[in-house]
Amino acid sequence: MAKNNLTVFERIKSNYDNLRKSGKKLADLILKKPEDVIQMSISQLAKSAGLKSESTVVKFYRDIGFSSYHEFKVSLASDLAGKSIMHSYKDIFVDDDVDNVKQKFLSNVLRAFHDNFNNIPSKLIDEASKIISDSNRIICLGYGASAPIAKYAAFRFSTVDKEVFFSEDSHLNALVLSKLKKDDCVLTISYSGETKDVIVPLQNKHDAKIISITSNKESSLGKISDIVFEIGIDEISMRTDALISRYIQMSIIDILFTVLAIKGGEEGLNKLINSRKSLSYLKF
Repeated sequence: MAKNNLTVFERIKSNYDNLRKSGKKLADLILKKPEDVIQMSISQLAKSAGLKSESTVVKFYRDIGFSSYHEFKVSLASDLAGKSIMHSYKDIFVDDDVDNVKQKFLSNVLRAFHDNFNNIPSKLIDEASKIISDSNRIICLGYGASAPIAKYAAFRFSTVDKEVFFSEDSHLNALVLSKLKKDDCVLTISYSGETKDVIVPLQNKHDAKIISITSNKESSLGKISDIVFEIGIDEISMRTDALISRYIQMSIIDILFTVLAIKGGEEGLNKLINSRKSLSYLKF
């Protein structure tokens, strides 16, 4: 059987005897607690295994046939999920009928809101809304499944008379982010917090503020952000592309938008009304 057809567990076991002592520490942790590992950033995994650096993790996943940490985690999550299309709160399987899919999906969404109620503290909302209010420009950043949420945020904040920028073009975004100013705010949505197109251009942020919505505050994105909204959802099958979390992400955007509008008082509400009026010609 070709190596690419082996599960992560099979790859680890077949290579175990050839691993160094540090590699065996990683292997033992992954085999013992795979559900925990798929929620960890590369630095968290290294720390949990008692390693001094992330380079050992890089060597480990390359030794068992993976080109990146993300590829390793996706494969591990897929192995754990088995035939499940979504393994979060109530599994959705390939043989579920329409009624089961509807029931399970909506119950998962409701549970996600319940579980994340305390993960969105009022103090954090207040701090984030103040950053947005004080900013001259808001750059909304997100790719893939996160792009529609970033685009929605850009539309929302543009209605409260803010200069807003959004693009799905990573090259254009890199140029814009290379010219950040201290009164800019970057609102970033990335479920993994490890998207290179997001993180690399933001590593030299020129005193601009970064607000991120991600699943892990210890991720690469979380570490460079000023404000982190950490979305905690037991969504272990990465093949779903974080279906449930996007509802929480959009809610955070709407909460920030509403707080911003209210803080603007009568003037702010009038700006919102004028924005809506400017769109009225589009409807019969």
